[in-house]
Amino acid sequence: MVPRINGQAMILIYIASVLACSAAEFSIVVPNASVSAPLGSSVVLPCGLSPSLNARTFEVRWSKQGEHDPILLYQDQKVQENVGKDQYRDRVSLIGELDKGNVSLKLDNLTVVDKGEYICFVKSISWYEKGSMNLVVKALGSTPLFLHKEAGEKVNITCMSGGWSPKPTLTWRDSAGRELPNSHTYYRTGNDSEGLVSVSSWLLFSPSDSEWISCTVGLNGQEIREGRIVPLKGFWREAFISTLVLSLIVLSTFTVLLILFRKGLLPHCSSHKNAKAAADSHVSLPAETVPLNATENATQADPHESLPVKSVPLNATKNTNQGISSLYTPPEPTEESSWKVRYKVSLTLDPSTALGSLKVSTDCKSVSYEKPSGDSKSKFPHVLSKEELSSGLFYWEVMVWDKTSSAQPNSSWCVGVTQKPHSDSVLKALCYEEGKGLYPNTQDFTNLTSKYTVTKLGLYLNCQSNALSFYNVDKTSHNLLYTFHNMPHGTYFALFSPGVKDLNRVRILD
Repeated sequence: MVPRINGQAMILIYIASVLACSAAEFSIVVPNASVSAPLGSSVVLPCGLSPSLNARTFEVRWSKQGEHDPILLYQDQKVQENVGKDQYRDRVSLIGELDKGNVSLKLDNLTVVDKGEYICFVKSISWYEKGSMNLVVKALGSTPLFLHKEAGEKVNITCMSGGWSPKPTLTWRDSAGRELPNSHTYYRTGNDSEGLVSVSSWLLFSPSDSEWISCTVGLNGQEIREGRIVPLKGFWREAFISTLVLSLIVLSTFTVLLILFRKGLLPHCSSHKNAKAAADSHVSLPAETVPLNATENATQADPHESLPVKSVPLNATKNTNQGISSLYTPPEPTEESSWKVRYKVSLTLDPSTALGSLKVSTDCKSVSYEKPSGDSKSKFPHVLSKEELSSGLFYWEVMVWDKTSSAQPNSSWCVGVTQKPHSDSVLKALCYEEGKGLYPNTQDFTNLTSKYTVTKLGLYLNCQSNALSFYNVDKTSHNLLYTFHNMPHGTYFALFSPGVKDLNRVRILD
């Protein structure tokens, strides 16, 4: 005899079956368009469940198209350790809100290699779904550099720019804004791990057709680099010859006068020898010759940085810069000097660039390491400034130990500048480790002599001379610690690291 099921039991069975189906079945919601973010920043790859089920008991697997190992695996209600490639370690995380069906992935410190298609896979006890999206990593390249060569009645002009991601577009225009036809554009991808794209293009141009021409390289209408050139036929050769002849005349005249002076053949020389000898140690150096288009930089030049005349061809830009860097002498700051005030900049930290377990304060002025440990892969995880330092002169101060507090001196720290993307070749920093002392990062463990415990550092970046100097602010004189010369050209960001050995902060001083 079959038992009879009453109406209430049937209703309960029906409700349970509906709830089971609704909890088992879901779909994945991902963006239709590509997700893009700047190189070195952080990005969130959106992925959610529909309906918004609680996914805390589900399996969530993030992977990249073409790679077997997952980037992140959430299983048994926790993110699994030691799973996936090392290149993603300490860079990926779930943003939370799993109970609302949000399984989005956060990827920090983007590199060009991170671009590509990402797959979001979610699995429950009886159901699974997946979705994919494309990540575009953007890198703004260098300002166009021009080369030119006469070709009969025309000028062959080449425009070059590097450091782009993805592949940029290049456009030539004349002074009236008209686009010039061009079919000679070439792209090259670097063989290094960064994989950035360089572009070059050339065209034949008649100087009589336009006052100047421009070369624009960019990713879209808002992310561009532009350069202009005045292609005057024969100008560079004539200017070079004129400069060379004038330099020879000045040099010859100076040599003759020097010989006559030493032989005592110049009138009144003998009566002024003692006064001349006394004044020689105080005579000011002649001003540096600068091109006509460098008026602004010449106006901003520091009075401590006057240089002797150095005659060079007008098209020898590279050698000129190297010559200036080798002659550069950093100023010695005193309480009476005003250059620190004149070039002082107010910097703030960019939390999106903070690596590892770094914690940035709410005012974005200080940073500390939350989990002091000797097991960290990097001795100096860092955070960068929001502000770009690309041209001119800049000065800022950093407190590496607050001696007014009860805390012991910082066991380690590192401050300086770097470019994006960050690499050891562009990092210029002064570092400290307890037991090893103070040293520049390019000369590991070559300690700098210092009789005082450094609590405040002053950093002076001279983009005109490609130099970075460090000062011990606690001293009032002879406080220069170290200077980097011949730094690579480019846009720099201030770098700050509190080390990984204690909880002490490194703070930017206003």
